[in-house]
Amino acid sequence: MERDDLAPVARDARAAGVPGTVQRLLSEPAALGMPFIESPLFESLLAASPQPEQVKSLARSFHDDGFLILESFFPADAIDAVLDRYDWLFDPATEFDALPQIRKQLEADPNRRQDAWRVCEPVRALASDPRLLDLLKALYGRPPIPFQTLNFLSGTEQSAHCDAIHFSCLPSGFMCGVWVALEDVTEDNGPLHYYPGSHRLPEVRLEQLRLWPGDNPTELGPDYAFFEDYVRAVLRARSLEQERLVIRKGTALLWASNLLHGGCPIARPGSTRKSQVTHYYFENCLYYTPIRSNPLLGEYCLKQVVDLRDGRVVPHRVNGMELELIPLPNGNHRLLKPGSRGNVLLKLAGFVMRGPLGMTRRVARHAAARARRG
Repeated sequence: MERDDLAPVARDARAAGVPGTVQRLLSEPAALGMPFIESPLFESLLAASPQPEQVKSLARSFHDDGFLILESFFPADAIDAVLDRYDWLFDPATEFDALPQIRKQLEADPNRRQDAWRVCEPVRALASDPRLLDLLKALYGRPPIPFQTLNFLSGTEQSAHCDAIHFSCLPSGFMCGVWVALEDVTEDNGPLHYYPGSHRLPEVRLEQLRLWPGDNPTELGPDYAFFEDYVRAVLRARSLEQERLVIRKGTALLWASNLLHGGCPIARPGSTRKSQVTHYYFENCLYYTPIRSNPLLGEYCLKQVVDLRDGRVVPHRVNGMELELIPLPNGNHRLLKPGSRGNVLLKLAGFVMRGPLGMTRRVARHAAARARRG
């Protein structure tokens, strides 16, 4: 055959693809490293899914809107068990039996108890409800990992934001939040607000905002206000409509990590809005904090993720592969594929940066800060 005669054959082979691979991609969510409900192949995956019709209907809504309202999802006794511990949790005189850094988190905000699951079994039990975990696995295609709880006494009045700027992972998208009403929520006590469909906006990165992560790993810094203004500009430019979550006790809001949401003003001063938020990652990811990372330079602020069901520290893996992590002087890490050429040199560079050179840089930054205050 002449060369010109081979070209159509090659084109036909490329169009046909590898036997079986295309069909697997269209029918198996795990064939790609992305959440089932966010996959560009969602329609085909949903049609091929063996899940019950009720779950498929929920997946459709979550895919389209970026959230689900689960009416009266949690049993009353599970809610009441948490409420029975609220006076103790929020009593300033309570001395929590926990490590100093855990106590610091618990006591940092009088309106919020972060990671109360460490000292309060009903909080842990609500966060690890088996029916909810089964639903999350069906929606995302991977087993979920409950890793953080936030218990609130009243509304936050927080401006619109997305969780993806605080919690992200590789591959991206494998993170969500669940907010549970521990009492009835009305227009008066500062309900949540959210923007349907906003999860489809691109995940914004710091360099796109012309920002760099701050030197202080424990503070968000003044640049976070610019991110909030960016969100306000997006809401105005896209004409996204706000919805408010006025619901009964025991109802939950499940939202995707990139959904814009916040807290409404409290119309009745002194009113409570008792609630519990749980954040979930999913297995076989690398977990990091975007607002303190610099992917442009290959630097990631890794999160130590603890599965609150058993206290297990979850390893960092990308689609099942455990990467080599090179520590940097600022506390961040560079990522290396195991066995990559040049790993030894990069590890040595990491050691030097953490050692004498790193100390010199830290002393210089400290001196410059003192001079500015001075």
